[in-house]
Amino acid sequence: MKSLLLSTIFISLFLFCSAANAHWMLVKDESSLSFVSTKNQHISEVQQFRTLNAEFGPEGKLQVEIELGSIDSGIEIRDTRMREKLFLVDKFPTAKLTAQLPDSVLTLAKGNSVLVTLPAELSIMGISKTISATVQVTRKADDGIVATSTQPILISATDFGLTSGIEILQTLAGLSGIGLTVPVNFNLVFLAH
Repeated sequence: MKSLLLSTIFISLFLFCSAANAHWMLVKDESSLSFVSTKNQHISEVQQFRTLNAEFGPEGKLQVEIELGSIDSGIEIRDTRMREKLFLVDKFPTAKLTAQLPDSVLTLAKGNSVLVTLPAELSIMGISKTISATVQVTRKADDGIVATSTQPILISATDFGLTSGIEILQTLAGLSGIGLTVPVNFNLVFLAH
């Protein structure tokens, strides 16, 4: 009986340590990042980035890379204009986010969830700002981790030098206005490797 108990404890510790020491990679086809833009004061549209890369290791340093050229607004000419005139993807192909995950995320047991508020450093077009994200993190039974924003993250175009690009888009599309703040939502799925 004692040896069975010791074996169970050893296996549990091994599994916990393996998960805690894992390198976590984004499951791209199950993850998403979207935002809502507003034009002419009252018309809102959901847009998304199709290509994301993200990972974190046992030390908890999260790194997310958003390929700005993967913008998908549902209108090809608008996507092209956003790539060329707003994001200047030839010069700035990606936006990057880094954050330090707390121990409550790194040691989360299977089947459990935790709500965390993360300060993160967001860099767009060479300009970095600290933002805050409220995230529900769930450890799945299959050893995956799901991180979902519980409220939109408000990103200001002014903070990241995007206002002149927005003015160009507004002129090209013949719009009376494009909102300078966009709410961003995400659902990121990670698997241990």
